[in-house]
Amino acid sequence: MPVTADRSPIVIAGGGVAAVEFALALHDLAGGRVRMTLVSPQPQFVLRALRTAQPFAADHVRKHSLRELADRVEADLVIDTVVAVDADRHAVRLADAGALRYDALVLAVGARHRTAFSRAITFTGDRSTLAYNGLLADLEEHWTSSVAFVVPPGTTWPLPLYELALMTARDIDSMGIDDARLQLITPEATPLAIFGAHASQAVATMLDRAGVTFVGDTRAQQAADGRLALLPGSEMLDAQRVVALPTIEGTQIGGVPGDERGFTPVDEHGRVQGLADVYAAGDGTTYPVKQGGLACQQADAIAELLAANAGADVDPQPFRPVLRGRLLTGHQAHYPMHDGPGDHPAPELRLWSAPHKVNGRYLSPWLAELDGDTAPTATAAPDDEEHIDVDITLPSAWETGRDAMRLDPYSPPQAG
Repeated sequence: MPVTADRSPIVIAGGGVAAVEFALALHDLAGGRVRMTLVSPQPQFVLRALRTAQPFAADHVRKHSLRELADRVEADLVIDTVVAVDADRHAVRLADAGALRYDALVLAVGARHRTAFSRAITFTGDRSTLAYNGLLADLEEHWTSSVAFVVPPGTTWPLPLYELALMTARDIDSMGIDDARLQLITPEATPLAIFGAHASQAVATMLDRAGVTFVGDTRAQQAADGRLALLPGSEMLDAQRVVALPTIEGTQIGGVPGDERGFTPVDEHGRVQGLADVYAAGDGTTYPVKQGGLACQQADAIAELLAANAGADVDPQPFRPVLRGRLLTGHQAHYPMHDGPGDHPAPELRLWSAPHKVNGRYLSPWLAELDGDTAPTATAAPDDEEHIDVDITLPSAWETGRDAMRLDPYSPPQAG
């Protein structure tokens, strides 16, 4: 459709997975009917899903210019931060550049990461990569002989910790170290239970083959002296080193409602409760499972609705979360159970159908194009490698007792 002078102004706050997916989707669905402005505090889109590979030199965090994205979708790019929303005036206030008017505002600002345990390596980004390199060196030099990988209670995404545990097991196995004790402690009843029984059993087998002890249905709580107590019960964690994930909290923006942890409540089309023409997608919303593919699905639901509102021939569908991907077990079907170092290669854990670990209808092909992949959606595993396709429909709302939206879907219910 040709660009028109009276295009509806759409402001997108954020520069992460949900923001990029939304911009690509709306451009495809609405064409010249809308005028987009992308407001991001950083000039680059950073694909953090590959950060767990960095300490092992297996891959690196990818960065792509948001300017290139803006040019592609015919959007304006403003490097700034949205600090407040004036819904009555349909305007957003920026930290440096004043105010922007909108017909529709899409909040895709992500979430904040908080350290759960003071004595743990909290794996978040570049600084934690350096700390983890130090841990691997200590294991190699036998300064450390036991490591606990701990999923903290609260809102988080557990998959990266499994990747770290399995890649660490492979690393020390390749160094001929056979006396290190690795364990993974989590509130989940079974490994990655949210992926379904078949995938969970496969991950359990991978952990067993790698020599990583799984401790489920267990919450770690920090004591006054910094040590970790394992609940239920009162056993103290016996490990020389601890690696943990951060907990996740919402990013508070003035004028935007939030729950007790700062997450923005939205309906099935991404509309922010209580604010007209304001939408939200991604980790900053109340949906409790924080995963890139699900953030893309939220963004797609909003894009379809706004494209239809702008006059495009689109039947907007609500957010119906489906956890998709392909789990490659990293070993051949005939491999025996792991009996000791050197028996066979330790398993690897790779998930999502896109080569960049984020399954987005628009985002994945865009990333593949930027990196020169010839088959952006190809997911085929090597012929001799076991794999499991993950396609799990999740509930749109989580009902647990009196909680309309439980923010910790991985933890067992607490008494009282």
